[in-house]
Amino acid sequence: MKKEQMSDDFGKMLKKLREERGMSLGKLSELTGISPSYLNRLEQSKRKSPGFTKLMAIAEALKVEPWTLVGSSLSWDKGETISIKELIFNHQIQHDGKLLTAEEKELLLDIIEFILDAEWSKESILSDLQAVGEMVSELKDL
Repeated sequence: MKKEQMSDDFGKMLKKLREERGMSLGKLSELTGISPSYLNRLEQSKRKSPGFTKLMAIAEALKVEPWTLVGSSLSWDKGETISIKELIFNHQIQHDGKLLTAEEKELLLDIIEFILDAEWSKESILSDLQAVGEMVSELKDL
């Protein structure tokens, strides 16, 4: 089960980083020399994490350290700062004795980011709370 969890997390992290950079699969393929279909299968967790050479090419194209894609435990230093996204996706997280799936982690990250980014003004608080409530309901329905 651990391998499946890591592979799923790798794919989610790859897709999230690529999309954050506004990069298409075609553009990532162009930068890495890896076919778009292979990259898509990685993102969909239909392929295991790539070999070292491909991993390095992907990390370079996305302008991240390779350990960001495969897990921060490879480069963990107590003084190091990591993003919430890296913290969630690069570690197995358990709640009530059950490991969270990549989908649950993604929703959890969305909730955290929404809470941190929302305006929370007098005018927006009701809609902000409603949005958080809907995301929490979606998480609970998984």
